[in-house]
Amino acid sequence: MKSIKITFSTLVILLQLVAVNSTVKSQMLDTATAFRINIAQSNEKFPSWSKDGNRLVFQSTFKSHSEILLYDFNSDSLITITRGDGYKTHPVFIPKGHAIACDVRIGNQTHIFKTNLETGITKLLFKRKLFCKDPSFSPSGRVVVFIGYDKKSETWQLFSYDFVYDNLNQLTRLKNKKLYRPLFSPDGKTILFGTEDTQIPYRRSLRQISWYGGQINMLDSLEVSSYCWMLNSYRIACSVNNPRSTSSFFTVRNDGTFVLPLCNDTIMRVTPSLSPDGKKMAVAVKFNNNFDIVVYNLMDE
Repeated sequence: MKSIKITFSTLVILLQLVAVNSTVKSQMLDTATAFRINIAQSNEKFPSWSKDGNRLVFQSTFKSHSEILLYDFNSDSLITITRGDGYKTHPVFIPKGHAIACDVRIGNQTHIFKTNLETGITKLLFKRKLFCKDPSFSPSGRVVVFIGYDKKSETWQLFSYDFVYDNLNQLTRLKNKKLYRPLFSPDGKTILFGTEDTQIPYRRSLRQISWYGGQINMLDSLEVSSYCWMLNSYRIACSVNNPRSTSSFFTVRNDGTFVLPLCNDTIMRVTPSLSPDGKKMAVAVKFNNNFDIVVYNLMDE
């Protein structure tokens, strides 16, 4: 297994060097000009863009439940898509059709559902007896990757499902690892996902795997809390929550090198999502005790 590691101390040094070097070009986020979706008494996370970039879906968590909300930039309107029982999270637009997918947890059972935005009809994304969560679609919408429960090993692993061939494929068989949110790259060739050791020392890592389940590359050993692909498929935006860092948000090449800060503060930013045209980024930003969705305009490189 190919391994390219960056220790946290190395990351801090790199970010400090970049911060004092004015010749380095970076897409710094400007909070002063950002657009904020503020919903009282709730936490918003996991924004996802529509294909045309005119709408955002995201998870909104209240005291006793969570729902999926949609914001329309053209009409400046906000609607609640889901209703009923269950904890709903990780919403994404399905590339083809007017629908979204999200996972719903009821008790100890978690499944991925899709909701037609025109009819409001909700049903299972695919018919398989498999607990599953965290969906991410290929650009064509033909394949979805997700985290599914493997009954044989009693572990959560990475799976893919092909809608054309009705084919379910297990991509990983990792041991002693907790898997996090898989994300298809914009070119549809690579899947990014996070892992955390279930045994001491509980290290977190970013990993890449080909869409068909090829070799796994471990990018780094950073304490990365969340991540997303940049438009070109060779850079990744990452957030880290550590007081030793000079920047809480940065980009790194997909080989784990050439770190660039996206901000010059340590404000907590999580679950980033890049717009389809690469000009904006939606991020969950912590204000006081709650997270709100903030949309940043990215500076030209």
